Amino acid sequence: MEEFFIALVPITLILSAAGVLIFRPLTKRLGSVMEANAHARQQGVDDKLHHEHVKTLLETQNLKIEQLEQRLEFAESLLEARTSATRRVGPGRAGPSLT
Repeated sequence: MEEFFIALVPITLILSAAGVLIFRPLTKRLGSVMEANAHARQQGVDDKLHHEHVKTLLETQNLKIEQLEQRLEFAESLLEARTSATRRVGPGRAGPSLT
């Protein structure tokens, strides 16, 4: 029985060394592939965040433009009301000037 264990030690060492020689290049390659995938995934996340940021900026600009359009329409309606009021009163009776 002891002879079996004594013979098992060199066999185990030889198989361990062979396993390292065979599997080390494979695991290095697998590690580099996993790194590349992680980098590509991170790049995709960065792109997605950039797109979300640009989308948010565009939505903000759209809201500002809508507010400006509303203000412009309001100002135009005020000017139109003022000019129609001065037409009704007449050129000599316009009252105090707002300018």
